[in-house]
Amino acid sequence: MQNKPKKFIDFIITQKCTYNCEYCSQSKLQTKIKNNADKKTVNAFFNLIKKLENDWEITITGGEAILHPDFYEIISEIKKLNFKINLITNLSFDIKIYEKIFKLLSDNLNRYDISFHLDEIENFNTTIEKLENFIKLKPKNTKTVFLIPIYKLDKIKEEKINTIINIAKKYNINYDFQHIHYFDKYKNLSLLDKNYIKNKKPKKTFSTLCSAGKNSLVIYEDGEAYRCYSSRFLKSNSLGNIKNKNFKLIDKAIPCTLKYCTCPKPRLYQQIQSTKKPINAYLYSIKNIFYLPYMIIKKREIIIAKLKQMIN
Repeated sequence: MQNKPKKFIDFIITQKCTYNCEYCSQSKLQTKIKNNADKKTVNAFFNLIKKLENDWEITITGGEAILHPDFYEIISEIKKLNFKINLITNLSFDIKIYEKIFKLLSDNLNRYDISFHLDEIENFNTTIEKLENFIKLKPKNTKTVFLIPIYKLDKIKEEKINTIINIAKKYNINYDFQHIHYFDKYKNLSLLDKNYIKNKKPKKTFSTLCSAGKNSLVIYEDGEAYRCYSSRFLKSNSLGNIKNKNFKLIDKAIPCTLKYCTCPKPRLYQQIQSTKKPINAYLYSIKNIFYLPYMIIKKREIIIAKLKQMIN
């Protein structure tokens, strides 16, 4: 018997970040202007979650979420509503910032993951020192996972990765390697990359039924909502804008129209079912084709950025 799907919302409250990663899947590809979610969008978000049961997990992310001017007010309000909160950071802030967050959220802080972007870290030794303090200060029941993007590795980066792995083992913390990919194509892996990326290619999901959009959604800083990260450029997978009357969660699982699920969350949260309906998936795909001219015009900057990444 399949486990009951877990429910989650990812709210991207800002596209601003302290880093400028070449492979960024958020700000560089989603919008040219790095905006914050405005008051209207944040209020619409709270109106939405007030209608939900508090068994939904809420991830506040970015960019770097801490850069949003109302970051502390947002997470405080979520805590008042008694939702479990997940956060993600690149660990680029002073440790006192994280200590403040730990004290503010306490037991409501379900997870606080750390993403190590090796090309952007200015002082690795300082970051490692901060990392150990982070682990010691975080609430006892708060889970942490080290996320390590694998991108153009060399011997120096390999040494840094091994240092991070040793700390993870020392404190019994899980770590995972993120394979940088574009569309359904994968960058050619170097021999060093292959040491870390083993069996990481995502499973084919086209035509499988998925509850994303029913039990999960991704909300961008402008209020636009999609079933999942992988489907955010497909018009038929849009849930509308949470600020408008056109927003609506779907009421049943529907077929995935993507060859691969490039985001691990739907699988981790048991959103994907084994039943396949290829005909329905093709119908959804055809629907996207009709939106293609609209998508090319509205998302031209995103498409150009993706093409540049494929060429580089």
